Parts: sequence; C-alpha cells; structure tokens
Amino acid sequence: MLLAYLSRLLEPYREEVAALRTEIEDLRRRAENHNRIGTVAEVDAAKGLIKVSHGDNTSPWIKFMQPSAGGVRETRVPAVGEQSLLINYGGGDGSAHSAALCGLPSDAFPPVSDRPELHRRVYKDGTEQSYDDASHTLDWKNGPTTIKADQSSIELMCGGVGFTIDAGGFHLVAPKVDHNGVNIGLDHTHDDTAPLAGAKSGMVTK
Repeated sequence: MLLAYLSRLLEPYREEVAALRTEIEDLRRRAENHNRIGTVAEVDAAKGLIKVSHGDNTSPWIKFMQPSAGGVRETRVPAVGEQSLLINYGGGDGSAHSAALCGLPSDAFPPVSDRPELHRRVYKDGTEQSYDDASHTLDWKNGPTTIKADQSSIELMCGGVGFTIDAGGFHLVAPKVDHNGVNIGLDHTHDDTAPLAGAKSGMVTK
C-alpha cells in the first residue's frame, strides 16, 4: 500500500521529468543542427542562392553571405565544391531557415596568401590582384598585361610594351607610337622641312 501511495504521489513528477527529457532531447538535436561544415553543391547565381551538402544531407536553396550588402554592395558567387559554414538559425531538421558563410579554405581551394600584409585575389582564369601594405605595392596581372604601383611609380606593361610614370617623368617603351594611325614615334618623318642653321632635331627628314 505504501508503494502504491508513493507511486500516486510521484506520478505528476514522472510526467514532468518525461516532458523535460523530451525538451532536452529536442534542444540537443537543434544544437547539433545549428552549425555544420559543408560544401557548395549547386549555385543559382541569378537568384543569389546555393545548396550546401553536409554529411548525407543537402540543404534547400538558401542565401549565402556577401562581402557587403548595405550602402556599399559587393557580390562574389561561391564555386561548386567551396567549403562553407551552414548556419541553421532556425534550428530545424530541413535547413530551410539557414544561410551559408562561404570562403572557408580547403584542399580544393587553399589560401592564396601566407603573409598577413599581403591581400591577394586569384581568379579562375589566372588573373591576379594583390596589395602589400608593408611595401605599399599594388600588383595586377592578366596574362601579358601587368600593372604595378607603389608610392614612387606606376608601371603598365603589355608584353614588352608599356610605360612608367615616376618623379623623373613619363618613360615609354614601345617599338612604335601612333596617333589615329599616324606614326609619331622616334622614327617618324617630316616632309618639306628646312631647319635653321645649327638647329638640332632627332627627326628624320625626307
């Protein structure tokens, strides 16, 4: 009789403990689902959405973080296979209320700078741009075309042709210089010229 009496007294508490266990299990599951490391599985650049694969699951179409999305806007569309952090702010099982923080380095896409003073960006076609804040040097490369600038000079080259601007002036390196198709370079000629006696000219007359 005593056990039956105690059982009746404890019955409400057993139900409360069972409810607390269910709630704790739900919180544990939500906590586990809150943040996941995954990789970009699909990209819809026009809509600004991606799908992220994590474990055996794939998220629905979700937004991805942008470098800036306010008064200043900047867009970088993630690549398929790019590692990302899936932030499930809704805590549900389906990742419907999630956003992806992309740009985590991986073996497929390793870092392109190993120096804190060098901010470097490499595009998939091989184009590069970087800025070294220790030497104050800007560097941009696109195939044979390069631009280099620091606090003392600016250099633009396309293969073996280009120019440099520095405190000494404008320095041009080119086999030919023309204006609207007319040669105005070092070897251009002047017709019907008659220099004064003693005059000097680097131009060729004919």
